[in-house]
Amino acid sequence: MAIFHMSFSNISAGKGRSAIASSAYRSGEKLFDDQEGRHYLYARSVIPESFILTPKNAPEWASDREKLWNEVERKDRRANSRYAKEFNVALPVELSEDEQKELLTKYVQENFVDQGMVADVAIHRDHPDNPHAHVMLTNRPFNPDGTWGIKSKKQYILDENGNKMYTGTSKYPKSRKILMVDWDKKEKIIEWRHNWAVSVNQVLEQKNIPDRISEKSFTEQGIADTPMQHEGINSKRHERKAFNQQVKNYRKSKAGYKNMQEKVVNRCHLDSLSKHFSFNEKRVVKELSHELKTYISLESLDDKRRMLFNWKNSTLIKHAVGEDVTKQLLTINQQESSLKKADELLNKVVDRTTKKLYPELDFEQTTAAERRELIKETNSEQTIFKGSELNERLMNIRDDLLVRQLLTFTKRPYVGWKLLMQQEKEAKIDLKYTLMIHSDSLESLEHVDKGLLEKYSPAEQQTITRAVKDLRTIIAVKQVIQTQYHEVLKRAFPNGDLDDLSLVRQEQAYTAVMYYDPTLKPLKVETMAQWQENPPRVFSTQEHQLGLAYLSGQLSLDQLENHHLQRVLKHDGTKQLFLGECKVDPTIKNSQIEKIQKQLKEQQAKDDQYRKSQLAHYQPLNYKPVSPNYYLKTAFSDAIMTVLYARDEDYQRQRQAQGLKETEWEMAKKQRQHQTRNRHEDGGMHL
Repeated sequence: MAIFHMSFSNISAGKGRSAIASSAYRSGEKLFDDQEGRHYLYARSVIPESFILTPKNAPEWASDREKLWNEVERKDRRANSRYAKEFNVALPVELSEDEQKELLTKYVQENFVDQGMVADVAIHRDHPDNPHAHVMLTNRPFNPDGTWGIKSKKQYILDENGNKMYTGTSKYPKSRKILMVDWDKKEKIIEWRHNWAVSVNQVLEQKNIPDRISEKSFTEQGIADTPMQHEGINSKRHERKAFNQQVKNYRKSKAGYKNMQEKVVNRCHLDSLSKHFSFNEKRVVKELSHELKTYISLESLDDKRRMLFNWKNSTLIKHAVGEDVTKQLLTINQQESSLKKADELLNKVVDRTTKKLYPELDFEQTTAAERRELIKETNSEQTIFKGSELNERLMNIRDDLLVRQLLTFTKRPYVGWKLLMQQEKEAKIDLKYTLMIHSDSLESLEHVDKGLLEKYSPAEQQTITRAVKDLRTIIAVKQVIQTQYHEVLKRAFPNGDLDDLSLVRQEQAYTAVMYYDPTLKPLKVETMAQWQENPPRVFSTQEHQLGLAYLSGQLSLDQLENHHLQRVLKHDGTKQLFLGECKVDPTIKNSQIEKIQKQLKEQQAKDDQYRKSQLAHYQPLNYKPVSPNYYLKTAFSDAIMTVLYARDEDYQRQRQAQGLKETEWEMAKKQRQHQTRNRHEDGGMHL
């Protein structure tokens, strides 16, 4: 399995070490030391794979291993000079040799070479289970002209009058050392270690490999477990190997005990519902439990559904790149079929249990999902709710279910609204055909009492009841959406005719207001015009870096202290505005932003592919990368501005003044044309 091992050290003259000898040992090449006048060559059974990466300011000779380290030793002549920094890193055995090299090269380029270091890389594969790399890094930067730069400089400490300060009778003024680069700081080492863990985990995730690594200790991660030791190749390897075997045995025993405890808990859940199963249903439950490899309970089926969702998603991605996943898809389809049967069975048991525990509950006013959640809470708290407490529980359950349905919309409003409208259309069509059998219509259904539905068969009544509940839920979701938009936009544009704007236009204005005006103050025409020409900067450079770290997977949303930044990063539209603002930040590299945009696009394509296979009429309509000023001009075009500022007197006065100015210009233009047509050849005017 993948492990995290990365150790840093210095190659310095003070410890009697040689940069030439170190490079010869790691690369396996024969190198000549100019100062000592001798060659260094270390024979190896497996020749290392070595190469050199240089920054943009480096001269051509920096790509020659022998010349590079001779020049380093020639430049740093002090007895305690540090020639190079070195790190040793374990490569993930789950990847192929080419993938390991690509991962390492990309990491070294982005973290060291782009910062100005020359990297001498050597990959050792002496043992198939221990692929690792040695990377030697120069400590001294290069000047723009390709000459060596300085590591640090002396800065004199001055008094309030600008004069040098002295200590006692010393003839030397006070000074401090100013580092020109931050490569020797402890924080930099921590950052490099963290970046390696992130890089490896990203590649493992792309390859659908479940293993993950972390640079943090078990204590820092909050894991109550015993860590194993890095075995290495020295004389104590066998002792460490024996210790690691003890740790493995301990973990296996601990996992077995935990698994047994979970089985006991699951059996208790099953027993709480088993009293409502018939003899035949108990037999079916046993068969389905064997097929799904889990106990049949409300909680376990929810977990199984999420697991199948993720498994099918990753399998479809493998299928898209040409892998043969026929066997996996067959297994997934069989488990989905079994899951559907288990859901139908549990719905029957839940209805039976609900009628027994809550006889006062009106089944016509509740859905199957609401009853399932109610029985879940009853089982977990071992309490039967009554009176106002029961009504409060049902209200909370409905709110939670509504939030789940709104989740797709809040992230991707264009797509969510289209799916919602399609669901409403399909529900009305099903209802319409059922009503037409008895010459009824949707309009007449609103005024029909329960007794008039007796002419319908039980199956038809069930279809009507289900369709009405679906429509009721869809209408509730639409009302929440429209209320959300109107609440935000009315505060920003109190005089706007929002009903005249399409939902897409409302969404565009809503996105801009939520990004640029979190306090929801009324916006003026002049303010909007200024924003279009010069968009305001919402976040600081530090917040830009934190937001990009979250988008790249280095931070969680809870670690961001700015709540407005959290809100922006959760919505696809405001997320694109955030990336556009980061692009104009001079301290952030465009390559970093483009890398994140590529990751987001790949994840979006993965989600779209799954939704296409699962949702009818699904059409992906995603946000495109856009600059803030272009977005503002699009979201607040002349047509939209006219609607939003329809009753604003200042706006109307500006529009009238602009119209009058355009009319005067047209009249002056026509007058000049008329005079030109009547001009004689001799320059006189014809009257």
